[in-house]
Amino acid sequence: MSSSWQSPLAKLIGLIVILPFASTYLHLYYYAYWKNEYCFVGPTTTTTTTTTTAIPSHDEKYNAMMSFATATVVDSSIGSAANGDNNKLRGIETTATTEAAAAGSTQFHGIYAPISSKKKKKNNNNDRRQFQQKHHAASNDMPSMTSWFWGGGRSGWPSITQSSIMISSPSSQLSNHQHLHNVLHEKLDHVISLNEEEMKWCLQSSSSSSSSTAEEEDKWCSDPISNHFDSTDTIHTYPTSGIYKPTSTIIASNTPSLVISCPTSSSSSFSSNAAKSKHKRQNAKQNANLQFILNHPATTFLLLLNTGLAFYYWNHRINPGLVCKQYTKIVVEDEWWRGLTGATAHFEPLHIGFNMMSLHTLGKELEGGFGSIVFLTYNAALIAFTTVVMMGMVHARVRWIQHKLDRTTTTTSGSNPQLQQTYREQQARLRETSSVGYSAVLFAWMVVSTMERKAPTCPIPFFSDVCFSTYSVPGIPFLKFNVSPIVSLFVAQFIMPRVSFMGHLAGIICGFCLHWGWAIPPLEICSTNVLFGGVFLLGLIWKRRVVPVRPLLTAMMDEEGCVEHEDYLRSLLADGGVRDDGNPDDTTPTIGQNSTTDPFARGKQKKKERELHEYLRKQKTLLYVRYLIGIVALASLFAFDWSSSIVLCQCLLLAYFTFGTQSSLIVWAYTRSKEPSDIIEPERTRSGVIWRGFFLSAVLAIVVDSMSMASWFAFPTLIASERPSLPLGLFPVSVLMVLRTAVNLLAMILSSKILHDMSQVGCGIFAQLFSAVIKWSKLIGDHGMFMLQKPLWTAFEGRGITLGRAR
Repeated sequence: MSSSWQSPLAKLIGLIVILPFASTYLHLYYYAYWKNEYCFVGPTTTTTTTTTTAIPSHDEKYNAMMSFATATVVDSSIGSAANGDNNKLRGIETTATTEAAAAGSTQFHGIYAPISSKKKKKNNNNDRRQFQQKHHAASNDMPSMTSWFWGGGRSGWPSITQSSIMISSPSSQLSNHQHLHNVLHEKLDHVISLNEEEMKWCLQSSSSSSSSTAEEEDKWCSDPISNHFDSTDTIHTYPTSGIYKPTSTIIASNTPSLVISCPTSSSSSFSSNAAKSKHKRQNAKQNANLQFILNHPATTFLLLLNTGLAFYYWNHRINPGLVCKQYTKIVVEDEWWRGLTGATAHFEPLHIGFNMMSLHTLGKELEGGFGSIVFLTYNAALIAFTTVVMMGMVHARVRWIQHKLDRTTTTTSGSNPQLQQTYREQQARLRETSSVGYSAVLFAWMVVSTMERKAPTCPIPFFSDVCFSTYSVPGIPFLKFNVSPIVSLFVAQFIMPRVSFMGHLAGIICGFCLHWGWAIPPLEICSTNVLFGGVFLLGLIWKRRVVPVRPLLTAMMDEEGCVEHEDYLRSLLADGGVRDDGNPDDTTPTIGQNSTTDPFARGKQKKKERELHEYLRKQKTLLYVRYLIGIVALASLFAFDWSSSIVLCQCLLLAYFTFGTQSSLIVWAYTRSKEPSDIIEPERTRSGVIWRGFFLSAVLAIVVDSMSMASWFAFPTLIASERPSLPLGLFPVSVLMVLRTAVNLLAMILSSKILHDMSQVGCGIFAQLFSAVIKWSKLIGDHGMFMLQKPLWTAFEGRGITLGRAR
């Protein structure tokens, strides 16, 4: 029996934990070390201070300087006092110099990129490359949301989106981000270069490296590398990774060392391996498709997703009405998943062809600037935002037509039946109009691309002279506007009248909001593990009134003047409280009080006790798991950034699990008390909706947590420079993340077990999208720790009954 659940558990962990971790780590490593050849400079893990004297306060420094000046000017005979104060002042100056040196070392933190060509020149066997600082650690420059609300600094381990922003900050695509980056870091003149005399890689300012009189206190160097590479033909391509110590002899013991992490040193003999390396580079450049996949993984994934779904819908002859965006289905019937299926559905060859060509062009242009993970996150968020804006515009038009319809019915000149019928047909047409395709998201990216393009944009085909430039608001350089996307909207509507005008207009509106930074939530809220589950939970609260969980029988009981529902539930769960006639039965004795010898009566009573025991066991399991999720949420507040998606999604899981526990207890209590089906079914449906939302959020949370942990292992030096006050080290926070993943995985399996027991898995997109995860979770739940401990019914109470006369 153990193998029946261990194999699905291994597959489940491999799919939603190991695969995201490995793919994210490989992508980040390729992006930073292979493609861009970045070097990261940060602080050491522990800083040792050898100063034994206490640091004087500001008043002590002022009094010492004043007394020293007075002793020097007034009377030179009191040399002893002056010498004493002089010694004190020297100590203060030394301490101040130490503080300045320690603070100055943080200026060298950040990302460094090579400024020399990687190609080797003829008769030049030694390639002395320099790495210049491209990005400075923003820990002291840009306060986070945490510091604004709680007064603290940027602390805690980052999420995958925050780590991606760190690594892609030197080439941020959005003009407002680039403007903020330029304002904060106008001058970055620090370099890592090779000292040929001492054969050391040194970190210093570029002015000091070019001058023969370099200041020693602004210089950190590695250990000599001549002992390791004796050949004069050695090419030192990358700096040595490790600890760089300050070269100053005055305050070297008080100045913290720096840690530099660079790509793996490719030192090799130029004469023997140069031709081989050149051949490999040429082969890599010739394979353009492979290079596109490696450099643009998010665009590749979106291309494969849309194309694969188009082939699936075509081969299975899926009706477009089952997956399309439609006002009636989404707003009235609460089929919110159509926002995702409608955006990724294509049913015509020309439709999928034009959209995928546009996606290929825009992704190739924009993904490199945003970073693949941030670009993919914004694509998922734009699917939701464009759907909301589109449905909002349709709703506004329906309400406006209804307003005109009401005016025609209340006018004093009499009603116009023909005009009323026209208005009703327009309303019905708006409600029933369906749309599919990725065009809304593409129009949003078209806006971003147009406003970031320096050259004018020509939106009309075959009219290269009709071009429009981008204009900026005076004094606000990042607030730009270009009319080209609007012109493209009307041109597309004129050429192809069947295109969705409101869908494309919604994309244009979202594109402007994204570029300006208005009306679009922060990136951490746009993260997939927060946005989808959060929007679904808000919909359950605001639209469907599913949560907070209030039993549906409460209103009927209040009308009849019965007891409160909490007391009613407790009466159902009392020993012997099982009712067959609808009233509490207080006269039913327990097994200990029952003196009857009828085996059938005893069997019936034992079955009731087993049902009660099973209910209490389920209740205890749910409460224990809820406590574990709460403990993990509190630990996440301590270890991670409070404004990150890691903390937000864990709080979201706690809310989902709390509501799901309440709804499940109500369903089990009603089932045990044999309530009518018209009361149990609505409660079971509501419980299924909540648990499906939790299952979706748990899967996304586990995937994003695995990706976040991969970024920690890929860039520990960069994270340490950006977040100098991390509460935990890499190993403790990794252990915490593993425990958190285990708790969320346990809760996800439990929710799958509950959904199957209530027959609420369904057969729609939820079951299709998570079919493998649901299947494996069910096997683990059925044969693992959630299996039934005792049977609810045992024939003849487990004892044999003698038939006939024994001989």
